[in-house]
Amino acid sequence: MSIPLERLIKKASMPDLKLAAGSGGLQNDVTWVHIAETPEAAQFLEGGEITLVTGVGISESKPVRALVETIAARNASGIIINIGPFIENIPPDVLAFCDARALPLFTVPWRTHLEEIMHIFCLCLSREDQRHQELSAALKNAIFFPKEEELYAVPLSRYSFRTEDRYAVCALQIDRIRGDADTRMIALADRMETWLQHRFSKFTVFPHDDKILAVTDEYSDAQVREFSASLCDFTQSQLLAGETFSVGVGKLTKSIRCLCKSYRQANAIIKLQQKGKISKELYYYQDMGVYRLLLGVEDNDILNDYFEQTLGKLVAYDEANGTDLTDVLRCYLKNNGSIKAVSEQLFLHRNTVNYKLTRASEILGIDLSSLDDRLELDLCYKLIDMR
Repeated sequence: MSIPLERLIKKASMPDLKLAAGSGGLQNDVTWVHIAETPEAAQFLEGGEITLVTGVGISESKPVRALVETIAARNASGIIINIGPFIENIPPDVLAFCDARALPLFTVPWRTHLEEIMHIFCLCLSREDQRHQELSAALKNAIFFPKEEELYAVPLSRYSFRTEDRYAVCALQIDRIRGDADTRMIALADRMETWLQHRFSKFTVFPHDDKILAVTDEYSDAQVREFSASLCDFTQSQLLAGETFSVGVGKLTKSIRCLCKSYRQANAIIKLQQKGKISKELYYYQDMGVYRLLLGVEDNDILNDYFEQTLGKLVAYDEANGTDLTDVLRCYLKNNGSIKAVSEQLFLHRNTVNYKLTRASEILGIDLSSLDDRLELDLCYKLIDMR
């Protein structure tokens, strides 16, 4: 986990810590703390560190500027310099460099030991990681074990996530993912949460199976839309060559107990996108049209019964005889009953289309001129899309 530098500084609450330059980088993400006294030592930085400097390695041959430039080149998040016997003040050219690079540079007086700063920062980062782990585990339990409140109610309350709040699940799946999928999703979820923290509060992002889940707490409908749009923008910026992604956003819940419903709805929307039944631009539950009716049915037995009574016989006939009556009937419904359109799309003679439709109506025992029968069939085809 990482944390924005400005937020880390506030959490540390150290009045002697003064920002000298580089205020444009206060939203840099901090992953850990590192001490670097020479340009050679700074080469070990991996990026994202807040770097501590006492100046013990500073000399005429290794001035402050050379060390700061090396730290910047290693993509550190910021620098804290101990002002004292080794570095009495920060040279103006170093301050100008940090401002130009948006690299925050802080100073602390010599009486403040860097070991103390390191301890406080490491503690803050560890607590942030612990917070994320506990929240993620509690929300997973709320999704998959909704009846066992003891698994999630108390842990969530520690971080002001209340049982009666309204939640929503945003699910994201990378299609044709490159490299090791687990490693990629974990890293992407971490970066995503850190990026979203700059814009939103009270949410948690974590990987689960082949998806990344983002759970919002106490957002309005408009805020969930804004959040999910930002999530999509960020994901688009992180895609590797050949990768695409699918997103589904479930309905706002009445309480944490309904989080499993929002999760199922988000997953179902992703399936519809991946099957090409809806546009990938259409990912919010409230915009699903008639699919909302099916997404809202919790009892799968009801849906299975509806399918069997409506299209089950025709599907079984096609499977047994190697025919395509189900597809022809769907094309007919999709084209508002136009035989000509079905003939052109499926490259079939009009007489063949008429024969297949007549045979389908006989097997199902329906009248294709009946609006009610056609509506039931259309609804059942949408149900097939969700399977």
